Amino acid sequence: MFMMFPFRTLTRIKDHAKKKLRRALVASYSRLTSFVFCNGQRLGRAVFRAMYVFFVLVIMLISSFTISGIIMRNLVEEPIHTTEILNFDYTKTSPVSFVPIALSSSPVNGVVNNHKLKLTVSLTLPESEYNTKLGVFQVRVESLSTDGKVIFGSSLPTMLRFKSRKIHTIETLLNVVPLIAGLKSEVQNLKIVMRDDRSKEGYAKRNITTCFKVVLERRAEYLEAGSGVPEIYGATLEISSELPRLKNLMSSWRRTIFVWISFALFGGEIVILLLVCRHVRTNKNKSWPDKFTWEKTGYLRQGLVF
Repeated sequence: MFMMFPFRTLTRIKDHAKKKLRRALVASYSRLTSFVFCNGQRLGRAVFRAMYVFFVLVIMLISSFTISGIIMRNLVEEPIHTTEILNFDYTKTSPVSFVPIALSSSPVNGVVNNHKLKLTVSLTLPESEYNTKLGVFQVRVESLSTDGKVIFGSSLPTMLRFKSRKIHTIETLLNVVPLIAGLKSEVQNLKIVMRDDRSKEGYAKRNITTCFKVVLERRAEYLEAGSGVPEIYGATLEISSELPRLKNLMSSWRRTIFVWISFALFGGEIVILLLVCRHVRTNKNKSWPDKFTWEKTGYLRQGLVF
């Protein structure tokens, strides 16, 4: 046949190849359309479920961090570091200044007695003749409870640092320009450090220090009114507290504890959700199919039958 009609044979072969190619393209198109129509709904459900689970997990994670923050705020105490200005009342025989303690970060306004306190009274005194002759004077600090009772009291002596007249004259001559210009003044800064370790003295732990009382005690040998107390330009009280060991450890590791509590709450919420919602579970049999039954569709049958 090929020897007698070679061109006709080649033409038929060409036409047959075109038909085969056309049928293969139709079969491929039918397979694609069957895949889209049969699995489009399943894919949409899978995406919706994934997004739903994602939003639920995000909400649970945010709630766990919120609850953890509330727990840490009520559980962890932070040490106190504050400086207050002292305003002494010189109408009394011994000038007194009261410093109330109000901590917004603490559940109670005050300092609990199991805290160790470091109190630093800073005094700025002029190098006047009166203060030089006054010599040693006493500074007393008392911590008061809510009902006004004295919980702790400490008193320490202090005085101006001694300078001879020659040294004082030489310093004045060297600093005459800054002194005249007002850039420097003849003052001394005194610091009196007191430690309030009430945990070792058996104080009631329920007593809370709400106020500090600072007193410049009058010298006993001065009988005239207004004498026997130093002249001061300004005074401050620096309050620093040290927490107990366990609370100090929690305060130092508060960020780590916050993260661990958050993830523990998050895991607990997931377990509770799985226990309550048992009917919401992953169907393993509905995994992505490896083989598709395209031959059941009418389009595929038309494409496979030549």
